[in-house]
Amino acid sequence: MDLKLSWDLFIVVFFVIIVAYSLIIGRDNTIKVILGTYVALVCADAIGGLIGQYFGGTVILAQMAQEARFTGVDEAIVFTKVLIFILMVILFAVKGAFDVGTARNSSVVGLVLHLFYSICSAGLILSSVLVLVSGVSILSGGGAVNEALSQISNNSILVSAILHYHNLLFAIPSVAFLVHSLKGGEE
Repeated sequence: MDLKLSWDLFIVVFFVIIVAYSLIIGRDNTIKVILGTYVALVCADAIGGLIGQYFGGTVILAQMAQEARFTGVDEAIVFTKVLIFILMVILFAVKGAFDVGTARNSSVVGLVLHLFYSICSAGLILSSVLVLVSGVSILSGGGAVNEALSQISNNSILVSAILHYHNLLFAIPSVAFLVHSLKGGEE
């Protein structure tokens, strides 16, 4: 058996790990992770934007980027955004100060809903990381997709699909949670 490492394999493994984790922590905590992901995405993009706006042209940030072996300040800002995003998602998952409570039911519908939220969580986290890595700002819409991600998306069907459908992957979890909430959480 010849196993070839690729970005598609990495995406699939990462997706499966997030889905498995979501199934382990339960539906309410998975929804909590989804909500925390939205907050973390906006915050990471905003902090990265602030760093770029106020420190982007400074010698200090350029020297720090050079010391960290980044090719430029923009790459350092993207790395900072992704790092902030990942740390905040983990902190919201572990120590988030809000509770989610959905109706408990051991029905098949409850299991399907939990699996659906788990898949939504994985899609949201993956698309968020890829959009942050692309260099495009969620808040201001500015920036161009960087060359490294363009090369990866040209060689990976999954990365290309996630980038192409990122708006859908961002919208589905919140719409699903809203519909679930409007229904009263009943299964």
